[in-house]
Amino acid sequence: MNKKLLVATLATTMLTGAAFAASVPVTDINEGQSKIGVEYSFNQSVTDESGHADGFGANLQTALSDKLALQYGYSKVNLDDQSDLKDHQLAAVYEIHPNVNVYGAGTYIKADGDHETGMQAGVIGHVPLTDKINGYAKVGFGNDIKNTYQIGAAYTLNEDLDLNVYYQYDKYSVDGDRGTVKGLHAGVGYNF
Repeated sequence: MNKKLLVATLATTMLTGAAFAASVPVTDINEGQSKIGVEYSFNQSVTDESGHADGFGANLQTALSDKLALQYGYSKVNLDDQSDLKDHQLAAVYEIHPNVNVYGAGTYIKADGDHETGMQAGVIGHVPLTDKINGYAKVGFGNDIKNTYQIGAAYTLNEDLDLNVYYQYDKYSVDGDRGTVKGLHAGVGYNF
């Protein structure tokens, strides 16, 4: 497989994602290694929406050392009333234990013409469940604009590819309007 073509395709997809995305948390930090992921969310329950929102999204992470990584994630929820909830997050992730990472992030959220910026901090726990399956959980608290709770697992196909499935619950507050987005996500990650 042509790695450059795959990376270019995934990067283009990441920049043009049209619905809802979230990010698999950084669990494995190896200096010089980067990862791009694409995810599909289905049957998302959204506050004050009549149905469920399906979606798509992506993220990119790179390790700066064996203990420090950066991750960018983009999220977009298409709502029934034709407005969108757009969420950009840039996080620095630091390994404090082989099974525990902490992170700090800057978040920019835009909804229905209003926008908020804020900070989020959290912890990521991860543990091997089998030789090919790793479980993880993430809790992040922000300064009133976003709180995140996530639990999931990653299945390693080979040294470059993994499959992910997780449940995520996000609480948002933009310009005084509060809401939640919660549901199941599935995706693929490519290491390079």
